[in-house]
Amino acid sequence: MKETTRTLEEASYELDSNYESAFCMLNGAKFTSPRGIEFVGLDGVNDDEGKSCHWKVRIEQDQKIGQVMDRVPFGILNKAITGLGATRLEIMNQERNSIIVVPTKSLAYSKYKSVNSIKGEDYAFYVGSPIKEIKNKVSSAQIQRYLQNSSTAKKKFLVVADSLPFLIKILEDKKIDVYHDYFLMVDEIDTMQADSAYRPRLENVMDYYFKFDRQQRSVVSATLIDFSNPQFKFESKVSVCWEENPRRNIDLVYTNYVDDVAKGFIKQKLETSPNEKILIAYNSLDGILNILNMLRNENIVNSSDLGILCSERSNDKIKEYLEDTDNVIDEGGHLQKRIVFMTCAYFAGIDILDQCHLITISSHLQPFTYLSTQRMTQIAGRCRNGNLSEIIIYDIPQNLLKSEFKDKFEYQSYLVRKAEAYADFLNSTRNAIINNKELQELESFINSFVDFSAKAKVDSSNYPIKIVRQNCIDKKFIPAYFNIDSLTEKWELVYSLYSGMQNLYNELKKQRHHVHKILGYCVQREEHNTTSIEEIKERNAERRAENIARLKQRLLEWHSGGRDETLYNELFREQDKKVQDLCMEFKKLSPYIDAERLFNDLSEKYNDGRTLRNYVNAVVFHIMPNDNAFRADVLAKFNYHSIQSRLGQRGVGKVTAQEKINKLREVFRVQLRKTDINNDTLAEYFSCFFKIRRSGGIDKIISLNPLNLPVPTQYVGSNINLFDLFLFPE
Repeated sequence: MKETTRTLEEASYELDSNYESAFCMLNGAKFTSPRGIEFVGLDGVNDDEGKSCHWKVRIEQDQKIGQVMDRVPFGILNKAITGLGATRLEIMNQERNSIIVVPTKSLAYSKYKSVNSIKGEDYAFYVGSPIKEIKNKVSSAQIQRYLQNSSTAKKKFLVVADSLPFLIKILEDKKIDVYHDYFLMVDEIDTMQADSAYRPRLENVMDYYFKFDRQQRSVVSATLIDFSNPQFKFESKVSVCWEENPRRNIDLVYTNYVDDVAKGFIKQKLETSPNEKILIAYNSLDGILNILNMLRNENIVNSSDLGILCSERSNDKIKEYLEDTDNVIDEGGHLQKRIVFMTCAYFAGIDILDQCHLITISSHLQPFTYLSTQRMTQIAGRCRNGNLSEIIIYDIPQNLLKSEFKDKFEYQSYLVRKAEAYADFLNSTRNAIINNKELQELESFINSFVDFSAKAKVDSSNYPIKIVRQNCIDKKFIPAYFNIDSLTEKWELVYSLYSGMQNLYNELKKQRHHVHKILGYCVQREEHNTTSIEEIKERNAERRAENIARLKQRLLEWHSGGRDETLYNELFREQDKKVQDLCMEFKKLSPYIDAERLFNDLSEKYNDGRTLRNYVNAVVFHIMPNDNAFRADVLAKFNYHSIQSRLGQRGVGKVTAQEKINKLREVFRVQLRKTDINNDTLAEYFSCFFKIRRSGGIDKIISLNPLNLPVPTQYVGSNINLFDLFLFPE
């Protein structure tokens, strides 16, 4: 039987009786050989029209997708196996114009260089920020020259996720119907979900994705994680697999000191396999430097044999420990160092052609190092020719508190409902502002609400993450689905995979890997080597102090030189997270307080979140004019002016602990509509606002300005929302 009633554009599949497997096309991808496919099955249909189907395709063992299909199928492509060649297929085929979006510039660059080395330097085009020989950001003129180049009929753009809006605008300016004429492939979608918490612009890609024709878009991963975005429910899905997924031989090591144990295994591999390379996957730069220091201090290895693959932002930090930070992997995918560490920036997409001894580390001490088994599969797949051995080293937290949710699905549903409620509220408020100019001052309240309230976190050891964002095209507030996906995965790691010592072993066995538990690596406290990590901490403190000294001059010059936003953003991006906190507070408070005094104070306090918060809140109250509603309410609640007129009289100014809490809670509720501040924090606010003397457990108000700050250079205007100035606990 041959299906002839539906055209290729309308159908998700085509049947041909002359074709051995019957199927000759699936989701726009033609099968290239009658014997090129073993099995196609329909697992389910999600919509009434039969467009949103879940197909399962089994190909011959060890085949690549490009050996059986002429292009990437549209919809969700679950490769199931790393290294199946989907990205390469889409770049190399000349069936259509393509935009291939990847999460990092190192990945985009490596794919761009690899294909151009085969097809010629003008074949594919990289769009992203400077990297290696690309010294400047790609310009509009360069893209237009590539479009006009006739050497390749179909255009292939390798795009860093952050640069997709830039490219689409240029294509639209050229009168190109990009959403119909180009195929958008979003590669390593799971990495974007996981990394969106600290790179929020990654999810902007999805705002454009759903504008492309349904048959002109695809998201791809070998290690898919669940989507909370309901739009994905109606994307057609193709899962490609072999008869048997690869089974890895894994040595699994449980310990309470992952760094020490990793150092021991590196030493062991160096002794038993002196001519073979070692690759260590560890998403903690301090942890990597700790192991590196131990290796050098014990004369186990020379610095010239060590390399680190990490984000460009961390390069300055590692240059203090390694002389050669650039020559770690060549363009052909060969490691140039005997021992190479890599952080999450290199967990996805990169092709390493050397066979290595792989050591993967997952630790609760820094929650962002926690790895799912899918992420471990992704890491193991980086060495395209297989690993010589694989060791996974992990620990688990002690005394883990029980979650209020029974499973990750209940947690995910809770986050989505919460985010939808926040988004509805913000959109209705925004619409009211648009229709009533008198409400315009509430615009800053909306932004502050997203920054301070529309957040969630898995447990106390994690940073809070925004669960609401603005669609970058129509500016409507919507749930931040990628962040919700990331939170959901973190919940599963904390409360399931790493909640018991046996769980990781059981999960790996369930996936049919050959797992050998290596016992006896729970280090006694007295055996634990703390010297190296202490050296790291000391050097980090020294490095940060040196950086702060340089930063002071640069920020003061920026402030006095006109406060250029672009210059500030460049300076901000160079800093680590804690120093970025300092920069943000300096930026917002320097219009009101002497800049040098402010910087000096912040540089003493930025390293401790609570100390910084209390300092900033004291400054904010100090720079409010007397007619500010919040300030006036605080002073009235505590009868401050009456106290000052009777200062020195017995009992005047005394305030009980409960009075402080009750009165300030009412002020924050009325003035800022904030009701979620706990009692301890309210007591801290009281000490930020008033200079006090304590006697017998009772505070006595003496005056204002507890920090003895100078007179403000100017006071906060009525158009400034205090939400943007105050700091609240995360």
